[in-house]
Amino acid sequence: MFRNKGLPYFLITAAGLVWGATFSLTIVATRGEAGPMLLVTIQSIVSCALFSILCMVSRIRPFRRKYLRHYLVLAAVGIVVPNSIYFNAAPHLSAGILSITVSTVPMFTYILMWVMKYEAAKGSRMVGISLGMFAILLLIVPDQGLESTDASLWTIAVLVCAVLYSIENVYIGEWVDDHIDVRELLCGANIVASVFLIPMILVNGHGVAMSWWQSESAMAVMAIALFSATAYTLFFYSIKLAGPVFASQCAYIVTVSGVLWGIVLFSESHSFWVWVSVAVMLLGLSLVSPITTQEKTSRNDSGQ
Repeated sequence: MFRNKGLPYFLITAAGLVWGATFSLTIVATRGEAGPMLLVTIQSIVSCALFSILCMVSRIRPFRRKYLRHYLVLAAVGIVVPNSIYFNAAPHLSAGILSITVSTVPMFTYILMWVMKYEAAKGSRMVGISLGMFAILLLIVPDQGLESTDASLWTIAVLVCAVLYSIENVYIGEWVDDHIDVRELLCGANIVASVFLIPMILVNGHGVAMSWWQSESAMAVMAIALFSATAYTLFFYSIKLAGPVFASQCAYIVTVSGVLWGIVLFSESHSFWVWVSVAVMLLGLSLVSPITTQEKTSRNDSGQ
């Protein structure tokens, strides 16, 4: 399927490195006076503006009513709900822990694909995903690293985000036609998210002083929007190229990147087990190969 077989690996690696930084930025954003819902709304509006400009430059329609269902699903499971959870959880968890939980995405994606019979059992992929999950245990069990008494509950909450991202992966891979441009899809989803969030902000009276817009918190949420837009674009292309199970391995790169960003920006300390888990994650990633054209055709011909 690929002229360059390394392209899917490049896409998920680049997306993971950029995405990993957003967890540290989320912690910075929540240190200001803006509440979680306002932060989610600002991120969606900025992302909407970025993708609208990109669509205009590329001469792509940013929104088409016939794709409204796609926009609604992606806005809900990929933007509004997970972003709200992350902004609420950030004050209670470290950047490393936030990023670590993302590594459960491949497990949930594989389970969904297997249950829905979109993905056949394949030894190497199952071993790779299992190694990734084992890497999470190496990070969490020996080292803990939770920062408050209610951190365990917030850890469970952010695991919900992983489930939502898994649903998004499967939806994009199986129910969104290949001819729909990724940029249009992301622009439409952010338009829907913004239209939903803005009235909620206005009705509930969320707001900040003008001085906040020049603060570190404001700069952080703007950066989150830019980084997320870039990562999402790369990630969605990887889903179309290699399938949702392979693309979900991006979560391992996000984890490694998130842990490293936390160390660089906040001097978060981690034990020997962190670096063992990094090695295990990379080994797991190497065992998961992209879905080829023949595999995809064979699966479609079999009715799965």
